[in-house]
Amino acid sequence: MPLPDSTNPTEARIDLHGSRWRLIGLLLLALGFTALCLALLVFEPKDGPIVAPGSVEQFILIVGTGFFGLTLPLFVREVLRRGPVVSVSRHGLFDRRLSSDWIPWSAITGLDTVAVGRHRFLRIAVHPDHDAALSWTRRARVSARLNRMYGAGYWLSGQGVEGGFDAVLAAIERVWRED
Repeated sequence: MPLPDSTNPTEARIDLHGSRWRLIGLLLLALGFTALCLALLVFEPKDGPIVAPGSVEQFILIVGTGFFGLTLPLFVREVLRRGPVVSVSRHGLFDRRLSSDWIPWSAITGLDTVAVGRHRFLRIAVHPDHDAALSWTRRARVSARLNRMYGAGYWLSGQGVEGGFDAVLAAIERVWRED
């Protein structure tokens, strides 16, 4: 199926907003894990520390505190985000988590789904000549490098989008049908 092509990004645009309650749930979960890891690290009952200093358990708790603590600002930013998270039009795709502008269909060489566990992602293969000129976020570029073991491309997630991954696919299919 040929990719739609147009130069007007507002024409027949489908906007997908964030799933605020799901994001709040993830924020609370990350906050809880951060607090639990931190409490296990610093809390000392009368009979000695809960976790032995220098143990594997202590290392795991330190990593857990760091990991979940670093996700907190990301979740706060997503919960506070106004407007659509993902937009699809005849012009292309615009995932505000991946880029600061539209990714035109002319730059995209292919789309396919990737499943990692129960989560599905839309892998966006971009023509190498266009890749450097697109306004990818630093996070998207780092993720693309890390995801190379699964194949080149940028990954669009339905996580945190109202309707999830299926809503993203339905929006793309609807734009393709209109073309």
